[in-house]
Amino acid sequence: MSENETKKPSQRRGLIKAAAIFQSIYAAIEITDCATACLMALHLVKNPYPKMFFTEFQPLFDEKAVWLIPLFLFYTSLRATSAVGLWKNRLWGFWMALVVSGATLIMAPFMFPFTAAEMLMNGVLVMLLLIGYLGNRPILSSSETDRVK
Repeated sequence: MSENETKKPSQRRGLIKAAAIFQSIYAAIEITDCATACLMALHLVKNPYPKMFFTEFQPLFDEKAVWLIPLFLFYTSLRATSAVGLWKNRLWGFWMALVVSGATLIMAPFMFPFTAAEMLMNGVLVMLLLIGYLGNRPILSSSETDRVK
């Protein structure tokens, strides 16, 4: 095995570890969001989030924050669980992180500008996961390339 081939798995492990760190930080941010939603529901704090482009969501944040708690808990639990899976190098952690990041990327445009940073963070996370998992694998193997010709 050449020196170049032995470095690739460790580089891929490094990317998955970076994704685990990133997902752990993201889970901590989501925990803070859950705590904020609980405090907003108890009317202990006012809405700290910026006004959104879609005004339909604003009353939810301002007056009915209790309805945000299940949504925030759902994403928080998935992020925290997938972070544990990534730290333990489990494939289910990889797929869970990919699914929750993909769902966030689909939902985030509806809550601009509140979720603008989330879209960036999820994009980086998805790239780290995919490059770390797939590495430099070819799209088609040599036998499949022969069949295409």
